[in-house]
Amino acid sequence: MVQDLARGVGVESGHVGSGTRRSTDRHTQIRELAERGVAEGEFSSEDLDGFTVRFAALADGLALQRLRQAPPLNTEDARRHLNRLIETELRQRS
Repeated sequence: MVQDLARGVGVESGHVGSGTRRSTDRHTQIRELAERGVAEGEFSSEDLDGFTVRFAALADGLALQRLRQAPPLNTEDARRHLNRLIETELRQRS
C-alpha cells in the first residue's frame, strides 16, 4: 500500500499536475489508497483530508524539483521523502 501511494503521483518523470480536474482526480486517488490502507489495518489516521493535502503538496514540490534539478533530485530520493511522510503520518499505532 505504501508503494502504491509513493508511485502514483508522477514524481518519476518530474510531472507536475496541471488543471483542476487532474488535481482533483489525483487527490481522490491518494485519499482512496490511504482509506483502503486504514480499512485493511495497514495504516492509522485521524486526518485523511489533511494527509491527502500534505502528500499532494510534497509530491508536487518534489516533481517540480526533479524537473528543474535545482537542487538535484532523483526518483529514488523523491520516493524516500514520500515514504517518510507516509510512515510518519499513517503508521500503524499500537
